[in-house]
Amino acid sequence: MIRLLNYWSFILSTIWVLLFYLFSFTGPIDYTIFGTHPHVLLLGATLMTLCIGFIGLSGMKDWKSIARSFSTVFLTMGLSALLVFIIFFGKLAI
Repeated sequence: MIRLLNYWSFILSTIWVLLFYLFSFTGPIDYTIFGTHPHVLLLGATLMTLCIGFIGLSGMKDWKSIARSFSTVFLTMGLSALLVFIIFFGKLAI
């Protein structure tokens, strides 16, 4: 079970990075469907994936799972720091 958490947290962290690029480099979109900005939703999903990634650290068996675990943690920590910066300090320019 923990091994699956390790694998899926890596897949989800890769998807969140791709979604971040999609949300950041597209033009203005009407966000009334979600009720909030997509970066805020992506931050919540990234923080949940970070927690799952920390749980998945205990399922490390070989060098592949070690690389997956640490890349998951570093990807999600970097993405969440970047999203926090964008959400809280990005609005100062307006």
